[in-house]
Amino acid sequence: MDPKLSWLATFVAVAEDLHFGRAAARLRLSPSAVSRHIRLLEDALHAPLFQRTSRSVILTPEGRRVYGAIAVPVATIEEALRRRPGDRSDGRTISVAYVSTPGERMIPRAAALFGADQRDYELRLLPASSSEQRTGLFEGWVDIGVQWTLPGASVPAGLEHTPIRDEPLTVALPPRHPYAASAELRLIDLAGEEWLMAVDSSDLPLRQGFIAACQRVGFLPRIRSEATGIKAQLSLVAAGQGVCLVPTAMRDSLDFGIGYARVRDLNASMVAVTRPAPNRAMLRFIELLRLGD
Repeated sequence: MDPKLSWLATFVAVAEDLHFGRAAARLRLSPSAVSRHIRLLEDALHAPLFQRTSRSVILTPEGRRVYGAIAVPVATIEEALRRRPGDRSDGRTISVAYVSTPGERMIPRAAALFGADQRDYELRLLPASSSEQRTGLFEGWVDIGVQWTLPGASVPAGLEHTPIRDEPLTVALPPRHPYAASAELRLIDLAGEEWLMAVDSSDLPLRQGFIAACQRVGFLPRIRSEATGIKAQLSLVAAGQGVCLVPTAMRDSLDFGIGYARVRDLNASMVAVTRPAPNRAMLRFIELLRLGD
């Protein structure tokens, strides 16, 4: 990786964690290396990016500007650099990778219908994060990815999105939160919150769109990359360590003793992601996903 790109990746990690030690662990670097990268980047930009005390790390106005400009491009570049050659589909097997929500209801239903009318093909079903799906699509071991995205998330060149359904998002709130009993909130009402997201940025498409949505209403979210998976994130919400986004369809099945409020101006789209020119059987499976909702 180019040294300057490494500085930017380090800056993004510190900006999201607001903690040099956690950023170092996430990046598998020493704390001194993280500090050095930030110092070199600040020197190159001729501006401080963080206000640091013995107890806190806060982005400066210039730090917020730089984070808003580079967070999505840096994540996209890092993902591209992680790709490795993999096994490709044999043409008669369709590999469907999916995030947890559709995996509980939509995927099994569509798979059953597909098996009844597409007997020349077999399905392989793979739980996988959004970022893992992208990697698998490029490497050839995933044929269809099923994931959530938000307006503003990037679509990598060479992949296509087919909408399946739209759904309002819900925010999960700690039991003692002032908004815990609210039925509905605006995104701007949550500007001061700490948002729990995946440790490994495996929620990248959702994260990209979420950052863009927050910027549209006038703030930059404070993201804590503390827990991967919705149930792990909800456990931390219940402990009062932050808030997180939940697809509305999941909230009734997740009893963590916490508050849920619909976010009025934040809607997610479930999409099927494929390489260009999917075959007839792949298109049929996507059609069944859409019809089965």
